[in-house]
Amino acid sequence: MKRSFARKSLKTIEWIWLVIAILSLEKVFSQWNDDRQKAYIFTIFTFLGIFMFLLRRIQRKKMESSSESKKDSPGKA
Repeated sequence: MKRSFARKSLKTIEWIWLVIAILSLEKVFSQWNDDRQKAYIFTIFTFLGIFMFLLRRIQRKKMESSSESKKDSPGKA
């Protein structure tokens, strides 16, 4: 039960980073003609959100594969 909650939490955090990236991208488009400096800041947030989404996804996949390989291999008794 604990592992299931951890996996769901990691997936939720991934998607939160993606939502942050999408909202920041929307803000870039809305601010581009009005306040260019603010648009540049939100461009950085967009790239940061995408980077963090990909980083967390890769880390989660590695954790899942390592936990599956540990589960499949016989332990020392």
